[in-house]
Amino acid sequence: MTRALWIELSVLTLLAAVLAAAVPIQAGVWAWSWDALNHHVYLGLIAQSPRWHLDLLAANSQGYQYPYLYWPIYLLTTLPLTGVQAGALWSAFQAAMLLPPVWLASLYLIPEQGVRAQAVFQRLAACALAGSSIVVMAAVGTTSNDPMAAVPLIWAVAIMARPQPSDRRAGAAAALWGVGTAFKLSNGLALPLLLFWWWQAQRPHLTLRRAACIAVAALVGFVVAYAPWGWQLWRVKGNPFFPMFTGIFGN
Repeated sequence: MTRALWIELSVLTLLAAVLAAAVPIQAGVWAWSWDALNHHVYLGLIAQSPRWHLDLLAANSQGYQYPYLYWPIYLLTTLPLTGVQAGALWSAFQAAMLLPPVWLASLYLIPEQGVRAQAVFQRLAACALAGSSIVVMAAVGTTSNDPMAAVPLIWAVAIMARPQPSDRRAGAAAALWGVGTAFKLSNGLALPLLLFWWWQAQRPHLTLRRAACIAVAALVGFVVAYAPWGWQLWRVKGNPFFPMFTGIFGN
């Protein structure tokens, strides 16, 4: 990218972080939902210090979710910060993680034509539209981890949006999709979109080999990201996805 594009990205990322931080500051509170009281902080605790020898069902079945995205939330609660300060930091961090891949996707999907200022405005509008999503709006200023779980998926979309797709980029996007699925298992439902994208970009050349490579890359990304938690569940419960799929793995 050119120096001007790097400056644009940096400015927009900073702006997004400031606007997100302003939400808990304006509200005067870091919103703690029932999920936060029930398992958000607990998951962050066991991500840092596993408690298998102490707890049986401390946060019900939610206590067995992938915990590492909640570690920053737990860490913020242990620092000498007010709720508003912690909420502002967490909101700014999430916005700073979300903005770059959204901007990059808009750069590829809305190429510059004619006046540069018009292209900059179009990318700004695209980022603003993405930030106005109900999922993002509902999560800003709260302990929700949905935006963080979506970051690998958005990076995958940004890679897919680049013109002239290659096998290497398809593999990278698939691996990121696998990481996103490890963060939140329901994200795996979006994997067929990657296959559809590849078919659209390369038709009629989506061979079985290429489809298998995408599937393998997604599996590798998932295993690498999920292994630290899945191994603990396997060792303690005999099921790396406990309490799901007990019919396959047992308890």
